Amino acid sequence: MEKIIAARHMVVSDQLKEFILHELTKIEEDYRKLTSVRVVLDSQRNWHTTEIILHGKNIVIEANAKSKELHSSITNATAKTRKQLKRHLDKIRSHHSHKSVKKELVTELESVD
Repeated sequence: MEKIIAARHMVVSDQLKEFILHELTKIEEDYRKLTSVRVVLDSQRNWHTTEIILHGKNIVIEANAKSKELHSSITNATAKTRKQLKRHLDKIRSHHSHKSVKKELVTELESVD
C-alpha cells in the first residue's frame, strides 16, 4: 500500500512520521485491499487539522479531524477512518449474506415442490 504523508505550514519530523505509520497499520490490518493512503497535516494558529484519504478496490474514504494537539488530531482522524471502513465492510458482508439466504430459500422451496 502506498502511504503519502504531506504537510501544510509545518515540517513533519521522523518521530511524527513513525507515529502516523503506526496508526495507519491499524487501518491496513482491517482491510487488505487498500491501494493508497494520503495523510495531510495542516497547522493554523493553535489548531491542527488532519485529513486522511483512503483509496482501495471500489472504495474511497475521507476523514477529517481538528484539535489543538497534533497527536490527538491524528488519532481522531484514524479512528474516524476505521469507523467508516468498518461500516463499509459490514455493509458489504450484510449484502452478501442476503444473497446466500435467498439461495437457501429457493432451494428449500424447490425441494418442497
